[in-house]
Amino acid sequence: MSQRFATTRSQAGFTLVELAIVMIIIGLLIGGVLKGQELIGNAQVTATVAQLKAVEAATSTFKDTYAGIPGDLKGENSRLPSCTALPCMAGGNGDQKLNSTPDGTPDTEATAFFPQLSVANLMTGIVPGTNAWGGNFPAAKISANGIIPGSITTIATGLTGAVGTLGASSGLYLAVVSTVAGASATNVGLKPTEASRIDTKLDDGVPGSGSVLGIGGTTCGSATATGVYDTKTNNATCGLYVHIQG
Repeated sequence: MSQRFATTRSQAGFTLVELAIVMIIIGLLIGGVLKGQELIGNAQVTATVAQLKAVEAATSTFKDTYAGIPGDLKGENSRLPSCTALPCMAGGNGDQKLNSTPDGTPDTEATAFFPQLSVANLMTGIVPGTNAWGGNFPAAKISANGIIPGSITTIATGLTGAVGTLGASSGLYLAVVSTVAGASATNVGLKPTEASRIDTKLDDGVPGSGSVLGIGGTTCGSATATGVYDTKTNNATCGLYVHIQG
């Protein structure tokens, strides 16, 4: 009789209390993972904002020191240390703008922008030689993105936020995009929530107005001056233009 009782106990499953404890533990673990991902995402946004501000400050210092902007500087091989070959020695024409836009593959002036900041000891993390993130252009703190400079004169087709708001004398912009080929409706790498946070920290939080513009089509955000980022979308459908000079 006692043997049968022991066998029955050994075949018994988990009690409801035990199952509830397991479910609570699983829930806490999932919650912790999600919260950790949120904290990482917020940290990347904050770091990218700081990175863009640092580039702007370095550009201003360069301009004050050399009376020109990086990449466009005339006589750079005589004025900058170790600037004796491409991409640093771009042969800039001194017109206070870069002769390409972040909409397409950067020209020699845009390619020299960050290497010249680097040799002027105003920026670190640049390894000149290739048009790649971490090469001639810095990787953004938000993964899979990087930063390209350019002076906007025309806007690529389908770029929300920039259409009709920029002209030939619009100064110097930084584009936060996913490929060195520049911005397009597909070459974007920010989630709308990330773009919105960066825009809010640097500007007005509106994708179609101000000094920070959302790009990437209607799945990024509205191009109107009162538009909003499409933050219900969790895909990387946004890029950014950030105005820093001029």
